[in-house]
Amino acid sequence: MIYRGQKIQLTAVKVLIAINVLVFILASFFGGANGARVDDFLGLNWRGMLNGMIWQLVTYQFVHAGILHLLVNMAGLWFTGPVLERLMGARRFVVFYLFAGVAGGLLQMLISPGPSLVGASGSICGLVTAFSALFPRMPITALIFFVIPVRMEARWLGFSIVIASLFLLVTGLFGNIGNAAHLGGALAGYAWVRFCTPRFRVMS
Repeated sequence: MIYRGQKIQLTAVKVLIAINVLVFILASFFGGANGARVDDFLGLNWRGMLNGMIWQLVTYQFVHAGILHLLVNMAGLWFTGPVLERLMGARRFVVFYLFAGVAGGLLQMLISPGPSLVGASGSICGLVTAFSALFPRMPITALIFFVIPVRMEARWLGFSIVIASLFLLVTGLFGNIGNAAHLGGALAGYAWVRFCTPRFRVMS
């Protein structure tokens, strides 16, 4: 595709963002009251899994509970995804992204199941942790509570996700958030870098 003399490159990150946005728009129009029908069919829940809806392990990653939920996850995908996609290649990156989401969903279902789990947070936590493991000493600026900028090495961001998820999971704070999914995705991200892609590891 050519636009004003420049070639627009289609990447896996852009496709994933487009799918998430499209699903959100369609769910807003056709999801019924509070998106209940979409959550029952595409969200991850025990009732669906026991009825053979195995696809929910993947589809729940593309359903979001609101515009802020969507924007936060897509921001995480946009800032960490391109680097990982260049390292892994598009196909391997997509497999990794979905793998982290599946791992997060399974841990949430086992530890703290609820009516329906939705959102790409498990996948995004996997991306962030993988990025932190690959570039542990890279200086980054993280936004605490999305407004307070804090300079740190990338490895501390990965540690923060794991520690915060564990703390919230144990204490039960913010129980409406999939803290186990965040933890499962983060651990899957680290495991992927540690055991599946050793040639991509960057030590400094």
